Amino acid sequence: MQSLIKTCALPVVLLSLTACGGGGGGSKPAPTPVPSSTAASSVAPSSTPASSVAPSSTPASSLAASSIAPASSADASSSAASSAAGNESTLAATAYANYSVAVIDNCGVGISAANKTFAIFADYDGGVQNQSLSSLSFSGWNHATNGSTTEWKNLKLAGSNYNFNNNAKVNNSCNGVDTLDMLLVKKIADWDHQHSNGFERSILAYGYKFGDIENLVFDVKINSAKTTVPSVASIKTTYASYVNAATVDALEDGKVNIGITLGDSTNLNGAIIFQIDQAALSDQWVRVTIPMSKLSFYQEINYNRTNKTLADLSNVVIKRLLVVGETKSGAVLRGNINPWSTSVPETFKEMDISFKKIEFQLK
Repeated sequence: MQSLIKTCALPVVLLSLTACGGGGGGSKPAPTPVPSSTAASSVAPSSTPASSVAPSSTPASSLAASSIAPASSADASSSAASSAAGNESTLAATAYANYSVAVIDNCGVGISAANKTFAIFADYDGGVQNQSLSSLSFSGWNHATNGSTTEWKNLKLAGSNYNFNNNAKVNNSCNGVDTLDMLLVKKIADWDHQHSNGFERSILAYGYKFGDIENLVFDVKINSAKTTVPSVASIKTTYASYVNAATVDALEDGKVNIGITLGDSTNLNGAIIFQIDQAALSDQWVRVTIPMSKLSFYQEINYNRTNKTLADLSNVVIKRLLVVGETKSGAVLRGNINPWSTSVPETFKEMDISFKKIEFQLK
């Protein structure tokens, strides 16, 4: 398992996007679990439509990232009682430098919210099907429908296939629980619209602070039928006249990457990119657990980034969580192509992901 998934901390500034401003705030509710199927009435819907442009806040992918070797394996199986009952459990987890990963068994059977959790998205009881994501303050964007046929000509599908859907969907691969499904797209060459689509959820109303969170948990499945990630060899061939092989190796290694950013309203952020080897783990449910301390923290104003620590942001209220598709490094090739020309071919990573659970484990 150690070669299957790597995570990328984000220490270096490279090719960043504009960050948004505004004031933080919000009172913290009682620390009871809030599954997504019950949270709709307590958060005002986002004003951002699903077809809107990308938010201005900086995603995780605007930071360069370096590969980190996996740490030793660690057992993290769920209880024998759960396994014996045929309920959802996890196989032994493998620990990496910045997170752990475990394959999920009996997905969606007998699941419930654990104590001290906050569900950004989860369907624990199966009581709400095809639930409204917009009513939960989710929103998304898709640049591929902007009318530019030349910009998107190398995408595998028509532009509307990359939309953010306003409703979750019943997933038959996980006992019929609702999942948030999106075909995430990341450009390889150009930084314009490099995050071709993505989604976010506003959680400011709940008042959770960076210092309240122990771990981030993502239950995800890579859907192989619509996932297309170019190999490193093919990228080197495509861009042989523009960059050297070492530049490509630093950028990408042909795996699925998902960029995560937690942000406040004053350009303070925590971000990370995690990586999954789709050749080994496609069409399987996987739980990725990321300690909050492993994110990279920073403030960005007018493209100038200042490193921060978790302690610096401990009392800062989180406004939103942002999810995008990524390269391994979070960068694109344009910064290494001089002069840049619109004749440079574009290549895309297309990663079809189902999200079963996105959750804070609280301290």
